Formats: sequence, C-alpha cells, structure tokens
Amino acid sequence: MSKYITDELIEERLKKRGLSSYDGYGAEDEDVDYKKLCKHYDFELIEQWHQRADYFLYTETTADGYELWVATEHPNGDVSINEDVHYYDNDLSEVLTEWIRYGGATIYVEDIEAYYVNEALEVMFDNMIESIKDEIIIELKDEGYEYEDEQTVA
Repeated sequence: MSKYITDELIEERLKKRGLSSYDGYGAEDEDVDYKKLCKHYDFELIEQWHQRADYFLYTETTADGYELWVATEHPNGDVSINEDVHYYDNDLSEVLTEWIRYGGATIYVEDIEAYYVNEALEVMFDNMIESIKDEIIIELKDEGYEYEDEQTVA
C-alpha cells in the first residue's frame, strides 16, 4: 500500500513546526511570527540608528518641504539619488522584502509601524510557509510518500 502526499499531511507537518498554511502573518501572534521570520531568514529590524546596520530605510525632507524615502546600504550620505531615493513609499515593501530575502542582515527602519514594513513581513511570511512546505514535501518523498497522481503535480 502506497503512502500519499496530501494537503492534510503537509498541514499536519507544518503544525508540528508551529505553522499553518491557513494563517497569515500576525493571525495569532505577530511577535511570535516575527521571531519565526527572523530565525528563518536570519535578519533583524531595528528602530535605533546604528552605523553597523546593513541596510537603512528612512525619510528625508527636501528644501521645499517634500518627504522622500531613502532605502540604501550607505549610512554616511553616500546615497544614489537614482537608486536609493523614492518619491513614493508604495514600493518600499519590495525593497524591504529583497533585503530580508538576502538574509543575515540588520536593517534599520525609521518607522517600523509603517504599512510597507507590515506588507513586507506578510509577503515574506507567505514565502517562508511555501519554502517550508517544499522542504516537507522533499522529506515526505524521502520517507517513501508519493503523490497519488504524479501528473497533477506541476
């Protein structure tokens, strides 16, 4: 009798790791989910300016009063206007997810409560779940499990 990989079996294995594919970031406890993300991707968000951070995300104000967002690896004013300065904050979550994905980083974020920070953490949490599901499927295959119909798996 064959052992089959099912969504239920994958979910059971996820639950053993304290995760669920049905819960999004912060569904039960945002602090716990944040710690899981930090461990999985080996990163840290900090709110206190620290020269030893790997990345910096903060606002600056222009001479005529406009607010701009700076996302850079350079804390000492070596900012590229073309690459590091953003007129709008709507793409900052993409910048932040990229930095988190690299792993091993300390990231200074001036406003840790900003929507783009939460959006980035939500995206990375979903990515983490998918990555762990892939690991579980490999483990199950190593244990002799298979899909009932291999053609249905892309």
